[in-house]
Amino acid sequence: MILNWNIIGDSMVQSATEKEKQAIVKNVKVLLTGAPKTLVKKYVDIFKEAKINLLSLETETFSLVRSLVGNDKSPIMLVEIGAGTTDVSIINNGIPILNRSIDVGGIKISKEISDFSNVDLERAEQFKFDLGASAMDSPDGTMPQIISEAISPIVNEIKYALNLFHDKYNLSTEKIILSGGSVLLPGLVEYLSKILNIKVIIGDPWSRISYPVDLAPLLNEIGPRMSVAVGLAMRELE
Repeated sequence: MILNWNIIGDSMVQSATEKEKQAIVKNVKVLLTGAPKTLVKKYVDIFKEAKINLLSLETETFSLVRSLVGNDKSPIMLVEIGAGTTDVSIINNGIPILNRSIDVGGIKISKEISDFSNVDLERAEQFKFDLGASAMDSPDGTMPQIISEAISPIVNEIKYALNLFHDKYNLSTEKIILSGGSVLLPGLVEYLSKILNIKVIIGDPWSRISYPVDLAPLLNEIGPRMSVAVGLAMRELE
């Protein structure tokens, strides 16, 4: 495991007197991040093979904070639903406070639909979006059972993280920002907002970037898939 750490409120420590530093150190908070050596080596080797100079590596959460949270200091949950995994993070004052990950993503949801409907994965993928669209058309926004059961591990993980954060810090999360290709499932935002009783939106990584207006339709379509990449690129602007 490769570890990195930063003192939260480091600027306050640097500007403090020696006496003040002693008091601060007693209650210092440290943000610790880590990644498996094998994973880091994999990316380093890929860039070496491609003959591209690798400037830095960072965990996805920090990239998502840049592209989707920005200067918002309120408690916010980020939910990145990818193909194979779902990452849940709670950000407070722009700092990741809680991070959790489960091995459930778009592929597993499609696989469950495939098994239930006895169709191949390609058909199941289309069924997934058709079923989601039917939820948007229903008067009460009810998600079809096959979809709600498939995403129930994600819902349960979100609930657990929200309760854990509230119990530990006595704070409530103001909203949930979704990212990742799988959040394009029709009806997902409405379903999560209803079942969790909290504001849920799909993040817009382009909101802090200038671009030609005629590109808006394309960028809106690919935005959820690009949130990490955009945030990583924004690192060089800090």
